Amino acid sequence: FGPLTLQFWNDRNMEQSSGGCFDGGLLEVSTDLGSSWTQVPDAALLTDPYTGSLSTAWDNPFGGQDAWCGDPRDWTFKVVDLTAYAGQNVTLRFRLGTDSSVSREGWYIDDVRVITPSDCFDNTSIFRDGFESGDLSAWTWSIP
Repeated sequence: FGPLTLQFWNDRNMEQSSGGCFDGGLLEVSTDLGSSWTQVPDAALLTDPYTGSLSTAWDNPFGGQDAWCGDPRDWTFKVVDLTAYAGQNVTLRFRLGTDSSVSREGWYIDDVRVITPSDCFDNTSIFRDGFESGDLSAWTWSIP
């Protein structure tokens, strides 16, 4: 058995700065159906840690937070350890923060899966939470 994980692919074309990011994406988790959110820490990112800190210049709403950025970064597979949330209902969301200056294409996310050690997760449940309807902001899972 391995850890409980979130797995996904992402493609980034966001403005990077030396030692950090001007634009960047991050992953957040809620255990209270979205009333409050916490950024998933870098230590839980098993395959590709955050690239750096988002700049506080140019009005980025997430300035100072760690994020993924890249100018460009081709499709990369990510694995996130979710064992800290075992036994809870969790909502996950991907957030993109951009500054007010240079623009880039953005951030693409695909093939999102939650994998449990026992393989008892119903992988079709993501489609019951709005994924196919165009609401790509957040998904909720019950994690055994």
